Amino acid sequence: MKAYKIDLSMLEGETREDVSAAIQRHAFRLGYEWRSFGKEETKYEFCPVLYFEKDGAILKDECADGFKTWTNTEISITDFLALKPEDVKDAPEFKPFDRVLVRDSDDDEWECDIFCRYDVDDSPHRFLCLSSCWKQCIPYEGNEHLLGKTEDVK
Repeated sequence: MKAYKIDLSMLEGETREDVSAAIQRHAFRLGYEWRSFGKEETKYEFCPVLYFEKDGAILKDECADGFKTWTNTEISITDFLALKPEDVKDAPEFKPFDRVLVRDSDDDEWECDIFCRYDVDDSPHRFLCLSSCWKQCIPYEGNEHLLGKTEDVK
């Protein structure tokens, strides 16, 4: 998952608590959860900073001292609330000779190919494989059922 940090310090009182609770409920839907409490209920709504870790954990900072030094990507409240589950998943990293499924658009069927390298230009066809260059690339392993289909990855 992607790592984020949200600064709520500009909000006060009930406004901060309501916004923090809304952020946490959305984070639960995205797959994040409190390490000790899971995703059953919101916690620490008074905290001025929330961190969302790569392992899916939600952390808090009660005084916001570490916000500037914490390496997570800073994201606005509005942008975080607009995230979809697919936005927070880390993209797979491919190595040369990995077996992959590829296509150029959501309407195309997935095809087998062998990954070679990433295109260094800003081309939309950033996945260079043996047969061609592609816009979309996913691991073959675990997605074999998509071969020849137009379905999206779940």
